[in-house]
Amino acid sequence: MAEEVFSESLAYNDIKRRAIASRSFRVKIPSSNSTSFLQNQTIVMRLPGNLAGQYYDFSQMYLKFRVSNDLACVLDRNGAYNFIQRLQISQAGAQICDINNYNALVCAMIDHQASHGWKASSGSQLIGVHGDSLRGESLGAGGSRVFCLPIVCCPLSNTTPHRLIPAFSLADIEMRFTLNSNVNAVQASAGNPVLTYTEVEMVCVMTELSPGAQAQIDQNTGGVYNILANSFMNSQATREANATNLTCNLGFSVSSLERIIVLNRSNASLNSQTHFEQNRGAFGLTQYSFLINSEMYPQRPVEVDEDGAEPWAELLLSDHSLVDFTKGCGINSGFTAVGTLGVGTSDLSGVAPNITKIAPYSEDNPGGTTAGASAAAGTGATASNIGTFMTGTDFESAVATGKSHRIYSGISTLASNVQYRGVYIAFAQASTLDFFAVFTVRLMLNTRGLGVFEISV
Repeated sequence: MAEEVFSESLAYNDIKRRAIASRSFRVKIPSSNSTSFLQNQTIVMRLPGNLAGQYYDFSQMYLKFRVSNDLACVLDRNGAYNFIQRLQISQAGAQICDINNYNALVCAMIDHQASHGWKASSGSQLIGVHGDSLRGESLGAGGSRVFCLPIVCCPLSNTTPHRLIPAFSLADIEMRFTLNSNVNAVQASAGNPVLTYTEVEMVCVMTELSPGAQAQIDQNTGGVYNILANSFMNSQATREANATNLTCNLGFSVSSLERIIVLNRSNASLNSQTHFEQNRGAFGLTQYSFLINSEMYPQRPVEVDEDGAEPWAELLLSDHSLVDFTKGCGINSGFTAVGTLGVGTSDLSGVAPNITKIAPYSEDNPGGTTAGASAAAGTGATASNIGTFMTGTDFESAVATGKSHRIYSGISTLASNVQYRGVYIAFAQASTLDFFAVFTVRLMLNTRGLGVFEISV
């Protein structure tokens, strides 16, 4: 017979316990290589090491900077994240991560995970995004604006489960933010704005333990601090004009590949001041799959039609959120032209939501120039031609279905050939595909050995 237990409401001896002796304090770390930056330059931030008993918490850390512009321009829908083209993190010359097209990755995550409410409130204040259109904030000519970017989509912020990052390693942690070109960072209908970045600093909330508490942790770990985290890797390919098939090698060689996110951006939107860089489309895609040593994943290709239901379902599966009905999403923000609106015709009181299924998510060849705008009562809405198409494929074993803090079970692709295979309808517009591998890495700090982080992929 099963042992009977009391309800948690009657567990009077099970109470919270006081935490170990510690303190938290806020610090600002300025950029180490300059005080002013322009397009394509690299901002270098050095997070100090040799801080006894101290830890970085990347969930409470943000990059703060001021952007000045000489001409009027508009941010892309990922806001100030579009200023950063590449993120590299290293220590003592050893690479922790190197994420090219970092701005495209963050844009996909915001589209996939951020609600309209967040974008209209906190997102607007922090990074300059909008909650009611597929663009970011407008920057007036000769103005300036301060942005605060949380550090996301890197292994130090994606530890599983959450871990503080020791600040007592023997070398600085170096973060390098390569700035985007002006022509891609913002959209402008007249002229080519010059962007200047100043007042750059990393704002950190540090945790410091008492000597006794740190000695206890060091004894429990034997001086070896192991941290599991999700990291990202980028690979690119080009779909030529009118191509109906695309097979490309991705070069992802990791021990635990969890998922691959695929973005497809119009070449006309890249390196064009009048276009939004993060304009994504399907470009005639009818089905896709991946091959790992000639074995197909998923076993049946994903079918893509004008409604886009199946690729979106696969994307949610790869994020373990298919049945999470509270999850926010921004792929159908923006508006379509609906003519003249009356007052109070809906709960939105005259605002016209995008009611066309095929736009903007699964549109084949979005223009990428007009983000759309809400309409005042009695006026027409501005149509959006910004595309948000993206796909994702899950590679985790069934035993790890759902987010687990105990196990990870991605596919090993070490010494393997990983390929993407897509079938398309002929489209005259060429496009660039970005593939982002999401995989598990192990960070190890041995304070009795090298004293710096070692990474295993």
